[in-house]
Amino acid sequence: MSADHAGDAAEVAPISAFELRTMAALLAQGRWLCAASLLLWLAALLGLILDAASPPWASIAWLLSLLAGLAQLYYAIRVDFDACLLQALAASGDDAHAARRLDAALRGLGLLKPGREGRDWPRRWRGARGLLLRQALALIVQFAALIAPFGRVWL
Repeated sequence: MSADHAGDAAEVAPISAFELRTMAALLAQGRWLCAASLLLWLAALLGLILDAASPPWASIAWLLSLLAGLAQLYYAIRVDFDACLLQALAASGDDAHAARRLDAALRGLGLLKPGREGRDWPRRWRGARGLLLRQALALIVQFAALIAPFGRVWL
């Protein structure tokens, strides 16, 4: 870590507890995506197990759906972790040092990559929203792969 990054951590503008709770509330919506994904995952698994008469490409589509479900689960865990961290920061009431405390905790757990300390809140927020977007995209791929074998029915 360079001296520049250490100085940046002290310069991060404070954020209010309300803003932290707002970010956490949006990220908490990822739980709904995860629940939907679980249902799709079970449907793809049933399709794979029960429909032995389907063409081979249908099995491939259902396997893709299962893999997309696993990717969605990975992002769901990351998004939920961020939401919980933001809730904990909001509950602590220390708005001025929230970013520095968050970085110290993540660094102590080995969860913060070197050089990532001292990011401002808009940058952190973009990263968290990016994870939520990837989670949603994985769910869309999962759904599309699940219904692909039924496409001929709709034509």
